[in-house]
Formats: sequence, structure tokens, C-alpha cells
Amino acid sequence: MSEERKYTPALTMALIVAVFPHTLQLPLWIIAWCIGLWGYLLASLRFGWPRPNRPVRIVLALIGIAGLLATFSTRLGPEAYIGLLAVMAALKPFESSTHRDRMITVFIAYFIIISSLLQTETFTITLYMFFSVFVTTAALVRINNPYGGYRSDLKRAGILLGKAIPLMIILFLLFPRMQGSLFGMRQAGQARSGFSGQLSPGSISSLVKNDEAAFRAEFKGRIPPPEQLYWRGVVFSRLDNGSWHRPERVPERSEPLQGQNPVDYTISIEPHNDQWIFALDVPARAPTRWSTFYRDFTIQSRRTISRKRRYEMRSYPGQKPGKSDWGVDAARRLPKEGNPRTRELAAQLSKGADNASQIVDRGLKYLGDGEFAYTLNPPLLGDDPMDEFLFESRRGYCEHYASAFAYLMRAAGVPARIVGGYLGGERNPFAGYLVIRQSDAHAWVEVWYPEAGWNRVDPTLMVAPARLNQGAQGALPPGELSGGFAGKYLGPVQSLIEQVQWGWDALSLQWEAWFHGYSREEQQALLEKLGIYWRSWKGMSAALLFGLGLVAGITGLYAVLQFRRPRARKDPVSKYYEKFCRKLARAGPARPAGMGPKDYAAFAADRRPDLREEVKTITDLYIRMRYGGDTNTETLTHFKNRVHKFKPGQK
Repeated sequence: MSEERKYTPALTMALIVAVFPHTLQLPLWIIAWCIGLWGYLLASLRFGWPRPNRPVRIVLALIGIAGLLATFSTRLGPEAYIGLLAVMAALKPFESSTHRDRMITVFIAYFIIISSLLQTETFTITLYMFFSVFVTTAALVRINNPYGGYRSDLKRAGILLGKAIPLMIILFLLFPRMQGSLFGMRQAGQARSGFSGQLSPGSISSLVKNDEAAFRAEFKGRIPPPEQLYWRGVVFSRLDNGSWHRPERVPERSEPLQGQNPVDYTISIEPHNDQWIFALDVPARAPTRWSTFYRDFTIQSRRTISRKRRYEMRSYPGQKPGKSDWGVDAARRLPKEGNPRTRELAAQLSKGADNASQIVDRGLKYLGDGEFAYTLNPPLLGDDPMDEFLFESRRGYCEHYASAFAYLMRAAGVPARIVGGYLGGERNPFAGYLVIRQSDAHAWVEVWYPEAGWNRVDPTLMVAPARLNQGAQGALPPGELSGGFAGKYLGPVQSLIEQVQWGWDALSLQWEAWFHGYSREEQQALLEKLGIYWRSWKGMSAALLFGLGLVAGITGLYAVLQFRRPRARKDPVSKYYEKFCRKLARAGPARPAGMGPKDYAAFAADRRPDLREEVKTITDLYIRMRYGGDTNTETLTHFKNRVHKFKPGQK
């Protein structure tokens, strides 16, 4: 047991640090499993409790596997693999009687660290990964040198990591870049956009209390005014069973949109496990080759966005979507029956109207004069939801107003569709970009004018105009959105916390711009600057020779540094005596070359009688340790203190 005390705590700490980033996604029973087994392991070292023997360990392993099968039987994915690693990590330290077992435990810790990086590549997790690798490397040093001190282990681990950093940078720059996460693993624990191919009451209002970032927008020029910060995502034009759906087939738009006063910006979108790409309304084109631009001016990725992505965009925020008549027929359709009062209201709005614009204005006026309320807590609607909303409850969130208004316009003969996306954004005071959060989710309406094409209409602003400039927080009634833990309990320090959060967010975005921005194309451009072209056999040969030469150079440099003869360290006795001689020389009597310490003390005393006793005391201590064999630590400490306090000064 005494032997295990030298390395078991270090191994356990390495596993704890490695597993910690996964605690938010692991089931509670696995977290309790790890805490219980690791706690018992450390307690057994302290109190001498018996360790589980081989049959007991086998039973525990079977119990853990059974728990994993019961938990993840229908969804074998990254979470299941992480859970298996955590169960193994909790059991493995009990089986560390041999050096081989201890090395396997360290490799399990390294593998868990790698799994963290494969799932997310944020600046925070990258820093934590370095810390975790440092702790695990210290444990590796510990099991190979169990009789050393912990401070020495940490120092050696730091030296090893420091030597690995140059090779890490070279591999990052030159190793072939992979598209997406390794093994196709999606990132866990991310925010979701909340937008699917369907919109129904509650689809957007459920996101308002989610303050996580959906994406960030960095503008190359000025930020557009609030009335232009509509971020387009999904278009819903098919109404079925009270819910709005995206058309099954939307044709692609082959040519980019042309217009005036373009706005260029870069989006950093969070992974949301769907294909929607959000852009400032109205986008000019698809941002990259991995996305598709559709006739309804929406953009979709060809693959699920399961990791953070950056893409450059151009939009015309002051421009209408255009006169393309695609989707107009679908924007006229209504169910044959239902909501009779809404249909009657639509007939009244269209009666005597000269054009569609007049009908739209009358519909907006009805909302503005009708004592409607903007709220997150509307009552449930029945079989005729539009009638109940427009004539009875008159309470709802943006999807209620967009849905009712689009239905009303269609009933009045005006083609209308709903657009789901985001409205607004919060400016980072340190970097100037906008953070668009899940709570900024919004829905608005587009109506078709024969003379002008599609035109944006936001019925929510007729009821809650503050939504445009103040967001949901400023538009909703007091108390519906609480200020969270910081607002309730931290009071005066909330502002400081927010400043720290903004600063960290800006730093993280710069890291992600550099890390994710170094794509395969960027790497090929760098290699081509070095004269390496992957598409020809000469380029491949040059790349191979360049790589071999680089590895040989690093290996040679390491060998020189590793095997060069170390300089002899000066012993502390001689070091402090030389310091004493320098102090005495500044006072006048410099030590002649070749003069011994005793003669120098007499020489200095003749010229500075006032220093005779102090010089004699220090010289005697030096002779006693240097030539008399006195290795007592207290003598050396006394000698150092006398030299330190010796301040002769000029006579």
C-alpha cells in the first residue's frame, strides 16, 4: 500500500481532470459512479480499506456496461463512447499493481483528453486541454519516478510540454487538414437554433430564456441600424394542421442578387445540428461551396452544422427580396375550412381596397388598435387558433402575430409567407462585433405586391415597437424575463462580470477566427508559397523532402540540446564568497589576483580597519566550509545572511 501512495493520487487526479469537461453531458449515475469509486480508492490509501479483488472488479465492470446499455441502447453516439471511457477510468486505477497497468491508465487519461478536443474546439476547452495534458504528463513522470517530489514532477512535465510546442505548431501548419470533426463526431452540449422545417405556437417563445449565442457577426464597415438587423433563416409557406412548414422542394437560385449599398460581414455560427445558415436579410449569394442558395433567399449547408463555422457574406439590408414570383401560388393557399371570423375580418379589410398595400396597412392598424399584448405566456389555442387569437386572447409572442397576420393576408387575397430568423444583436464593447443570441429569435411576414415583389412586414412591432431597439427584454412586460442569478444575487458586481464575459468572448472569437480560419485552402496557399504543390508528383516529392528535412532538423537540434555537456554549477559557498569580494572591492580594497582568502582579509583590514571584525567573521566562515569540510546547513545559512547584510560603503 505504501508503494501505491507514491503514484495512485497522481493517476487519480489525472483522470479526474480529464473527465471533468464531460460532466455536463454524462448521465448523473456515471458521475456518481466515478466519484464513488475514486473516493473509495483514495480513502483506501488513507485508512487501509480493502481493495476489490479480481472477481469483484469483473462484477463492477459488468454492472457498468449494463448501465451503459440501459442508458444508451437506442442512441449509440459520442455520449455513449464518453460514458464508456468514464466507466473504465473509474475502475482502472484499482488495477494498477504493475507498471504496464499504470501506463495504460495514463493512456486512458490522454485518450479522454483527445475526446474533449474532438467534440469542441473553443478557446476555453483548448486552454483546459493544455492544463489536463500537463497534469497527465506529471502523472506519467510520477509513475516512472515514484521517489521524486511532486514539484520535480510538475517541472519535468512543463519541460516536456515546452519541448513539444514547436513540433505541435509545425504539425498544425503542415499536417493535412480534415474537414469536420474526426470520426464525424458532432459536438455535444451546444445551443440549438430552435428552427426546423415547422413553425407552431411556442416554437420561438421557448428560446427567449436561452441566452446562449446563436452566431456572431463581424462587419467590415459600419453596423447597420436596428431596423435592418433582420437575420434570415427559414421561410414557411405551407400551412397544415395549424402549423407552418417549409416547402418540400425549393429551387436553387443560380445567380447572385444584385443591388446597391452592399454590406460585407463575417458570420461565426455556433453548431446547432441542423442545416440552416443565417444571413442578414437580404443575402446576395451563398457564402461557400458547402452551401446552397435558394429562390426564397434562404441558405442551407449541405451538411449538418455540428461544429463552429465561419463564412463571409454580402447582403443588401435596405433592399427588398425582389420581384421573383416563385412561391406566390403557395403563399395564397389556405385550408378550405376553419377560422370563420378571421376570414370575415379579411373580407372587411379587402373591401374597397385599391391594392394589396392598403389591405396590409389595414391589417396592421387592426393589430395596433386592438389592445393586443406581447407576452411569453399566452393561453392555449383551440381548433380555430386564428379566431381565438385575433378576437379573444389577443396575447402572444412573435410567432403568434406572424402566423395570424399571414393567415389574415391570405384570406384577404394577399400572398404571404412567414420568415423565421433573428432580430437585432448585442454589440461587444471590446471588439465591435454583434452577438446574436437564441433569445433574439424572431418571426416576421413577407407579403407579395405585384408591382414590387416580396416586401417585409413585421406585425409584432405594431404591438411591441420596443422589440426593434430593446430586444425581447425591453418589449416584454416586467417580470416575464428575470435577470438570472447575476441580476438577483450579485448586484453591484454584475457589471464587472459582464465586462469580463465580453472580454473573454472577444478573445475566444479571435482564437476561433485563427484556429478555424486555417482551413485546407489556407494550408494549401501556405504550402504553395513554400513551393510545394500537392497536385503534381514534383510537389509531393518536395513536400516529402521538406517534411523529412524539418523532422531531421528538429531531431538534430533536440539531440544537441539534450546531450551537450552541462555547465558545472557553481557551489553556493564560492558564489556567496565572490559576492562578498565584489562588495568589499566597491568599498576600496579590491582583491589582488592570486591572493588567498586569509591574506585578503588581512589586506582589507589594513586599508579598512572599521571593517576588520565583519571581514574576519565572513572569511572564517568561508574557510571553515570551503576547506574545513563543514557541510552543516545552518552554517551555510549563517554565511549567506552575513554576506547579504554586509554593506561596507565608502570611507
